[in-house]
Amino acid sequence: MSYVGGMTQDEIATQLGVSRPGVQRLLALARQEGLVKVHIDHPISTCMALGSALRERFQLPSCDVVPADTQAPESGAYYLAVAGAERIARLVERSEPLTLSLGTGRSVRAAVEALSRVERPQHRFVSLVGNVARDGSANRYDAVMVLADKTGGERFLLPAPVVAESLAEKEAMLSQRLFKAIADVARESEAAFIGIGRIDRQATLFQDHFISESELDELLGREAVGELLGWPLNRRGEVIDCSITRRVTSLPLERFGKRLMVGLAGGRDKAPAILAALRGGWLKGLITEEIAARHIVAAIE
Repeated sequence: MSYVGGMTQDEIATQLGVSRPGVQRLLALARQEGLVKVHIDHPISTCMALGSALRERFQLPSCDVVPADTQAPESGAYYLAVAGAERIARLVERSEPLTLSLGTGRSVRAAVEALSRVERPQHRFVSLVGNVARDGSANRYDAVMVLADKTGGERFLLPAPVVAESLAEKEAMLSQRLFKAIADVARESEAAFIGIGRIDRQATLFQDHFISESELDELLGREAVGELLGWPLNRRGEVIDCSITRRVTSLPLERFGKRLMVGLAGGRDKAPAILAALRGGWLKGLITEEIAARHIVAAIE
């Protein structure tokens, strides 16, 4: 029922007419008697070696590399979310008041969704990226609301597009009292967990209407390979100076200084962007998966 049928312990208990602890004892007995054998196809030692290589090369305090199956790419995304949740939980579960910043992206949102609920109304969570697209739609990968709901903490959303329409619009937004107040909270954050975006035709910035096609073409023409919080990076990890960069509303990356900024991203297509973020020295921690890590290590050898 458990290993073949995929039933939960509660379902098994109901069907057999026993308690859940009784089911747990039966499953433990099955493993002890050798009726159930667990075989891990993925050598976790490979992930540990990749993580160690990246930590040493880029002087990272932490680098978690999770397994990924080339035949089932979604497995990497699942373990990436679990690893991200583990790191976030170490901060969120403490009782001392915490101010935590979050970027956006599938991996950040998935990590927050993988967290268990814990009552921490003393914490504050602030978004580092504008949560409104140019067409007025909301950022579907924003994680601040989810984390605040799971903890009862305070939430602070950046009421702006990632890229303003004009310099005048950006300056007007940055001068607003509300915008300044949220930026002040972000500057007080102890750590930040952010996504790492790719720059190509499948870029989230483009697909979710934060930038136009002509702006994407401009970034590609400037040889951008990735972005952090909307700031485009070249292969060397340098922020590209262009008309788009001058209109980004996110906090400048250099404002984070020595504070803990952890990037969450995985997949072969994200490898160039992750490598750029590492080369730029923007990250103090990385959570990625084996496929991306292999490509990054091969590129630096």
